[in-house]
Amino acid sequence: MKKHPLIVCFMLAILALATQGSAQQKIAVSYPGIAGYNIPFWVTLDTGEFKKAGLEVDPVLISGGSKSMQALLSGGLDFAHVSGGVSVQASLSGADVVIIGTGSNSMSAGVIAVKEIKSYQDLKGKRVGIASFGGNNDIGLRFAFNKNGINPDKDVTFLQLGGERNRLTALERGAISATIISPPGLFVAEAQGYTRLGDLNAMGMRYPELSIVARKRDLKERRDVIRRYLRAYLEGVRMMKNNREVTVRLIEKYIHVGSKTEAIKTYDYFAKSISDTLRTGREGITEFLATLEPKNPGASKRSPNDFIDESVLEEVLKTR
Repeated sequence: MKKHPLIVCFMLAILALATQGSAQQKIAVSYPGIAGYNIPFWVTLDTGEFKKAGLEVDPVLISGGSKSMQALLSGGLDFAHVSGGVSVQASLSGADVVIIGTGSNSMSAGVIAVKEIKSYQDLKGKRVGIASFGGNNDIGLRFAFNKNGINPDKDVTFLQLGGERNRLTALERGAISATIISPPGLFVAEAQGYTRLGDLNAMGMRYPELSIVARKRDLKERRDVIRRYLRAYLEGVRMMKNNREVTVRLIEKYIHVGSKTEAIKTYDYFAKSISDTLRTGREGITEFLATLEPKNPGASKRSPNDFIDESVLEEVLKTR
């Protein structure tokens, strides 16, 4: 029996939709917190760039890089967005992980103190708050203290307090005298009258603040997934930098800033620091390896290339 042309068209349309749906590969990706360095990830999610690449991304909020590494290694995640230092330390311990790209190669955070603290020297003998030992807060504060004549192991006491809200509450109650905060929380804290002692980016701290980390074996076994992920992410970065209005709305949506003014400040801050290419700065890895030398002899002699594989990234960049 001859089928009517309209019926044939309808069946083909249904088949195309079914094929499109089945082509979406589900993957789980962690992100470390509600901070501005995640903006490209949220832009890529919201604008559908991951879906265009055939990826259905399940975003998983995991505070603490070590937890993300555990989830990645166990197969609970396909990619982890963590600081490059977390991946380096995991790799030094024998973990099958590698940095495949980096969105931010500098520490985007400021040191905030209670009103009566006017300089780093005023913090001697005081308690300071960090999210976790060995994490970005810890690394960043130690850099700032060493840069400004404070011995982080002798002059101050570090308290592990968790997320930004916990640390701001500790500041309000006088439990700590200073902490480190990324925008937009940095701008909110300043508006509330806290003292900004310094900005790590302005101090010249080079560090892979937010890297995209995968399992080494996936570079062989799932190379196409990595390629599609990086291509979509790079498109998200491009859209972020070229569409300020849309990005500011997404900042308000995901970060819940206090006002549009703070959202705009956050955009302007990160539009400068987010990498256009996702290449990982070797200098930041080298400097980080040097900080590990006292507890991990030989770390400073390792090449940063031991912890990075940009082969897929370079393929994507050549075809853009």
